[in-house]
Amino acid sequence: MNITMKYFILICILLILFTNLTAQVINTTQEKVISDIMEKLIENTESTIDYTDLQDQLEYLMQHRLNINSATRQDFQKLFFINDQVVEAIIAHRKEFGEYLSLYELQSIENIDENTLYQLTFFLMIEDQTYTKNSSIFKMILEGKNEVFFLHENEFEQREGYDKSLIEKGKEYYLGNPYRYVLKYKFNSIKGLTFGFTGEKDMGEQFFKGAQSNGFDFNSAHFFLKNHYHFKAIAVGDYQASFGQGLTFGSGLSARKSSYVMNVRKNSECIRPYHSLNENEFLRGFAFTRQIKKMEFTGMFSYKYVSTNYRDIDTLSQFDQSFSSIQLSGLHRTTTEILNKNNVLQGIYGGHLKYVGRNYDVGITFINTFYDQLFLPGSKPYQLYNFTGKQLTNSGIDYNFYLRNINFFGEVSNSSNDAFAVVSGLTIPLHQTLDLALLYRNYSKNFQTTFNNPFAENSDGRNEEGFYTALTFSPSMNWIVNTYFDIYRSPWLRYLVDAPSHGVDLFSEVQFNPSKSTQFYLRVKKEEKNVNAPPSSELTNYLIDASKSTIRINANYKVSSNLSAVSRIEMVQYQNSIIGTKNGTIIFQDLVYTTEEKGLSIVGRIALFSIEDYNARVYATETDVLNQYSVPLYQNSGVRYYFVVHYRFSKKLDAWLKYSNTTYNNVNTIGTGLQQINGNVLSDLRVQIRWSL
Repeated sequence: MNITMKYFILICILLILFTNLTAQVINTTQEKVISDIMEKLIENTESTIDYTDLQDQLEYLMQHRLNINSATRQDFQKLFFINDQVVEAIIAHRKEFGEYLSLYELQSIENIDENTLYQLTFFLMIEDQTYTKNSSIFKMILEGKNEVFFLHENEFEQREGYDKSLIEKGKEYYLGNPYRYVLKYKFNSIKGLTFGFTGEKDMGEQFFKGAQSNGFDFNSAHFFLKNHYHFKAIAVGDYQASFGQGLTFGSGLSARKSSYVMNVRKNSECIRPYHSLNENEFLRGFAFTRQIKKMEFTGMFSYKYVSTNYRDIDTLSQFDQSFSSIQLSGLHRTTTEILNKNNVLQGIYGGHLKYVGRNYDVGITFINTFYDQLFLPGSKPYQLYNFTGKQLTNSGIDYNFYLRNINFFGEVSNSSNDAFAVVSGLTIPLHQTLDLALLYRNYSKNFQTTFNNPFAENSDGRNEEGFYTALTFSPSMNWIVNTYFDIYRSPWLRYLVDAPSHGVDLFSEVQFNPSKSTQFYLRVKKEEKNVNAPPSSELTNYLIDASKSTIRINANYKVSSNLSAVSRIEMVQYQNSIIGTKNGTIIFQDLVYTTEEKGLSIVGRIALFSIEDYNARVYATETDVLNQYSVPLYQNSGVRYYFVVHYRFSKKLDAWLKYSNTTYNNVNTIGTGLQQINGNVLSDLRVQIRWSL
């Protein structure tokens, strides 16, 4: 880090800490609630994908809270952090005692623990009697809230891709500067209208020059209107859509196995606005949901270009004008990456028709996907059953019904190559303190879809059969035991698994919640699966058994009225017959300081980690600037620390600053290829400003 940048960081911190501007009360509690739920949803998912779409879903639910006096069972189930026992208890109390006069009445319900009760207050409301469902759009705009965000991010260490000597050597290099910019405008009305714009330039991409002469590499806009006359929803621009259990069609990210062990049923909105930064997992066009009595129809059309490895070679063979993969990184930094950008048209149209009865609903989905170029998968054995062609059709039937307190749900789906997939489950409240969930899925090896996100071990929703069992036991208000057991198999090959395989996943967590601000939990997770043996002199790959065991001890607690803390130790042990036993350990301490008088919050962490092998790696979620989410991967050995400062200068202006630093003690380079850093330190700065109008 050069001396100029050190002074820049110091000046920014001093301005935030000691400015004399009158500060307003800062609302960091909403961000903390979303962060806590997000951590539980994704902490079992070992992936570095962009999770801001899930974060946006929670933010949308928080901004458009459910009216506790009119919400149905299906409405409450959209809050995936609560189980059916809580839903039934809220509805039963309403039936017995009449409409809620205050959310504080929830305290009298025995089935709701204090932590869940606290989180519910951010997603429920007592609707104002002056609320009118069919307010004019002009009135919504006058009463709504406008926000403008600007984010700047940069790393202090130079990566190989910015080395100008690569130009003279005739090699690929990053054409743009090493900064990341995000510009976001959001309008939100509690009466159901949202619209906005998002623009992003990633590190290494050009900005107002070259291939990006118009500015941002990624641009997104959306308009979304909810509950207006006979339309439950209208979406124009970028949006997400998901039907049934997400098996036939489901765009966007979806939580899978997590510490919310009962979260196996999907009950999300059919369509919702998209304002995240993932450049692939969304639809672009229009959609609507129209309800007439007990019938509900959703129609959708999407028309956008996707980035692929398509090459148009001037030959007589049609196979020289095809693509074999869709690029998911969203990065367009080099000449090759720019050539791959938005070079194939993808169109999707279809709909979902649902009949809603008193204690059940049944839906039918039809989706057709087409491309303007031929999709030809690779020739490797695991790709044998991948989609081939220009057009794909999917259809399915989904159901959800109640028999007393037992909920049955599922979906059966078919693709145009006559392959089938099915998922079916049920949740049973065995006792006031005990919940059970059972789920069976069988996704054929040749089942093909464009977008889907069903419950699964793997992310592609095919080539998998499994049975999942979960239990939640609450012997008292302060104690909760969550556990699940999942057994699964893949009848065909997978990437890096060169034979049919199987696996077992066991999870158990004991929580002690003495108050809403204090929580302790012990978590144990063990997974056994088949993997390819490490490279050897053998002519073909073969499978070996591998196991991974994880133990986590975590404590969230308050030190004082302004200071809270999180302490964690996590130990991972990975074993197979070739490399033996490899261990990974991380210990971190978080401190969170907030003061309402000065409108200031500071979050900091220091983490010590020692990871002997990539297979024993650890992921840990981090606090970030608003609308961003970080789940860094810990490997090798070293120290990582970060701090986030949030300060509200006035009602209309606030700012965030995050600085992170990772120092490794057992490597001399970080990353590979154009992303390589020659050194053992990686540091990053994010500065974000929000202007509220």
